[in-house]
Amino acid sequence: MLKNEKFAELSALKSFIAIAESETITQAAERLGITQSAVSQTLKQLETLFAVPLVVRRARPTRLTLSGQVLLRYARQLLGESQQMMAAVQLASSEGLDRLRLGMIDSFADVAAQKVMEQLASSARKLSLRTGMMAPLKDALLERDIDILITSDQMQQHPELEVHPVLRDPFVLVVADEHIKTYGRDIRTLVEALPCISYNRELRLGSLTQLIARRIGVEQAVRYELDSTTTLLQFVQSGQGWAFVPTMSLLQNPLLLKGVTTLPITPGSHARYIFLLARREELGTLPLEITRICRDVYDNQLVPQLPAEIDWLPSEAYSVEDFPPY
Repeated sequence: MLKNEKFAELSALKSFIAIAESETITQAAERLGITQSAVSQTLKQLETLFAVPLVVRRARPTRLTLSGQVLLRYARQLLGESQQMMAAVQLASSEGLDRLRLGMIDSFADVAAQKVMEQLASSARKLSLRTGMMAPLKDALLERDIDILITSDQMQQHPELEVHPVLRDPFVLVVADEHIKTYGRDIRTLVEALPCISYNRELRLGSLTQLIARRIGVEQAVRYELDSTTTLLQFVQSGQGWAFVPTMSLLQNPLLLKGVTTLPITPGSHARYIFLLARREELGTLPLEITRICRDVYDNQLVPQLPAEIDWLPSEAYSVEDFPPY
């Protein structure tokens, strides 16, 4: 709640940002975890403080007035500088940050989260981790619900973010051993003879595998479209068809590789890249330190776990310091 002083409290500005980024007051309240009446009251007090309307009444979705748009710009700037100040002061202390909030896409979190967070224990008194799909995690970073994001979307052009390359995650073709005995190891023969098991095309992995198919000139006869790597590998293991998967999925599900052959995709180099994203200049050198930890975990703890029979794969899966050439 606002006090009588002629300034807007940061909590009120945070509520206003939520209002601006939501379709309704109710949605803003849900996002903030408070009641609708509390959000409405904060908006009313801000409008009283500035003596101007900040939102267009009865507009759906929520639409800001010109004054509201100006306030939104300053609110984001002030909130960002406040959090930057908080982080800088805490980082100067020997105790580190009070809290560090990490976000990781599922494929990275499943194989690396514990190892990375163990090495970050001294960086903050409390560590929290959010995992899941790429788009919600990206929104969480931009909305300041997390501090660090490890993802396959580099968002390199976003002016508020610093981006650090972490690793190269090559794609491979996986198929049940029984089909290798029948059709051999030639990818074109396998693809023509068997149905494709694909990631859902709405997922980034789905769009990447479609791109790979176009690049190597093969037609995907998709029979199953799935949004879970575990389920996808179960279908492959049971002989339902072939699939393109990133190497990290092999590390996620080693038991599902029994009876499965992994083949390189040729011609060409087919990989996704993983990046670390943070709000620019907010956490000092910590994003670079976390990037270093992630690279070290991948090179020295994860890649050595790849099945020994895939001896060609470690030369394709490695940490990176430069941005990819695309």
